[in-house]
Amino acid sequence: ADCKVSESRNLIIYGHNMNSGAMFGNLDLYAGEDYYNAHRFAYLQTEDGIQEYKIVTVLKADRNLFPFQQKLPDVVAVQEYLKVAKRREVFETGDDYLKCIYDKVLTLVTCSYEWSGARNIVLAVPVSGAVWSQKCS
Repeated sequence: ADCKVSESRNLIIYGHNMNSGAMFGNLDLYAGEDYYNAHRFAYLQTEDGIQEYKIVTVLKADRNLFPFQQKLPDVVAVQEYLKVAKRREVFETGDDYLKCIYDKVLTLVTCSYEWSGARNIVLAVPVSGAVWSQKCS
């Protein structure tokens, strides 16, 4: 497989929802507010080093409810993607991240079993990746 991490504005990572908790078997735990609050950061290791991301919202959706497989051509598209996700989040996570403009987003996806085609989706933004901010935190 070939992936140009530095060139993608919507880096989508799929993993199997394993009963053992391996791979993305624990991603569905983010639907619980306590788990979300205790695990707010994700780390992505690539050949360029380790990148830190802040997890900003959690969804249960399918491709029709939230089209997560989008290419995001510019920062305006990234912001719109985050705003649409905010409207579909499982619980209120706060909207501080919407005050910032990001040039990319990390989308973590695994199967969910609430209905046919359902997915657990966790979105994260780069900690050091705000392009513009009034009060980015």
